[in-house]
Amino acid sequence: MRIKSTLLHSFTVTLSNGPSVLQQALAFKAYEIEELADVYFFRPLGAIIAHTARWVGLTPTHLTILGGASGVVGGALLYDARLGLLAFALLILHGIFDSSDGQLARLTGHSTEFGRLLDGLSGYATYAAVYTAIVAGVIRDGGSPLIILWAVLAAFANAAHAQMYDYHRTSYATIAIKGIAPCGADLPVGPAWANWLMGLYQRLQRRLIGLHGDVEAAIAARSHQETVSDADRSRYRRLFYWPVRGWNVLGDNTRFYAIGLLAWTHHLEWFFAFILVPMNLALAALWLWQWRVDRNFLSRP
Repeated sequence: MRIKSTLLHSFTVTLSNGPSVLQQALAFKAYEIEELADVYFFRPLGAIIAHTARWVGLTPTHLTILGGASGVVGGALLYDARLGLLAFALLILHGIFDSSDGQLARLTGHSTEFGRLLDGLSGYATYAAVYTAIVAGVIRDGGSPLIILWAVLAAFANAAHAQMYDYHRTSYATIAIKGIAPCGADLPVGPAWANWLMGLYQRLQRRLIGLHGDVEAAIAARSHQETVSDADRSRYRRLFYWPVRGWNVLGDNTRFYAIGLLAWTHHLEWFFAFILVPMNLALAALWLWQWRVDRNFLSRP
């Protein structure tokens, strides 16, 4: 009880002292581009879990596994529409754990590429459970087997959305916030299978990012000892702040909110249409916006 009271008191003081202190206390990766739901819900609850986990000796990997388990169970429950709201609650819990493992990693200085990969696998396992459960439930209720095709197409789109969301946020945090020159080399992350998966992940990203690879290369070429120049850092923040906030639309929160709404209205079978139509339209619009801003950045040496 004393620990919980101390944590809650620190968060109360933090919130009253404004964003700069909030960023430090909640171990934000990039406070200025966080969604409001992350700032005022997922991050504060994730911070409580992260501080508690550090006190009891848990590692970021432990939290990632717990988050993956809650996500997979929540996704599996979508097989039965009557359990849809419980499934939604577990998916939100997955989101809180997804926040807490990264915060614990930054609090303890144990951030690794392998941890990032494991976190990504946890997310993919959650979505695999979501997709499989919805398809199985629709077919059980007499729906057309064509739902399998729509699910496969939606899964590819879902992966592309997640890639772009993660890439542009990470790039912004690296260049504009930390002032570190982007590194084009693929870094080893652990075992051979992990390196292979990370290499595949990075190759897929490079196929999707359009001109932004050229933007990063130009910034890296002008950097000194892996430090971005003040001029490039300021210009990057000015040009890319709003596009990066736009990419937040393709994050997990949007999909989980859609699942909650569809579970409440008993129309989970519409989830794949939601991914394929409005989410893909958002992807196309954001990609074009990003391409124009990338070209603007590259137009000036």
